[in-house]
Amino acid sequence: MSRRARKQLREDPEVRRQQILDAAIQVIGQRGYHGFTIQELAARCGLTNGGLLYYFGSKERLLISILEERDRRESVIVHATAELTQEESQQGVLSLARVRKLFRIIVEREVGQPELLRLFAVLQAEALDPAHPAHDFFLRREAMVIDEFSRMVAPHVEHPRVVARQILALLDGLAQQWLRVDGAFDLVSVWDDTVAALFPARTQPGGQERESTAS
Repeated sequence: MSRRARKQLREDPEVRRQQILDAAIQVIGQRGYHGFTIQELAARCGLTNGGLLYYFGSKERLLISILEERDRRESVIVHATAELTQEESQQGVLSLARVRKLFRIIVEREVGQPELLRLFAVLQAEALDPAHPAHDFFLRREAMVIDEFSRMVAPHVEHPRVVARQILALLDGLAQQWLRVDGAFDLVSVWDDTVAALFPARTQPGGQERESTAS
């Protein structure tokens, strides 16, 4: 690290905080929450234990900060990339084509950030234990995501919450398969095929296709 970079880290707490988060993402994604220590992470960042905890307070708070920051960034980027029309924004109703696009953006983002994807996969499994510090976070997040997905698909399917759960399970399950084989298959292409099966097109009189309105 150059002298200038070290000086910037000393002078800018937000830059230092981001360095810690980036290092923690790598370590936790490889070994899980229980597989790393504050001492190890502090050494990676050129800090003392107390210096690292100054930014987060505790190992548990560091973990939640990583998860919250990841979700915040993803939400901003996905919604900005979706390019909602003014009418859609006002009505709060998305066309099925737009819903499909939003889910595809999520998958594309996952492929582009395998370290974050691995982090989430590892922590989701660990957090099945009610004593895990991220257990409540994932409970709240899952409920929030299912609610959001339900609203998105409600105009297009008969049982929106059932479909929302299916979509979330597919996103998580395919991501784990992709990580397990180190990206050996085209996750985006497989997702496109999966969505086509979940939301099949129906043929109108005259041979034209329309978007399905039922799951």
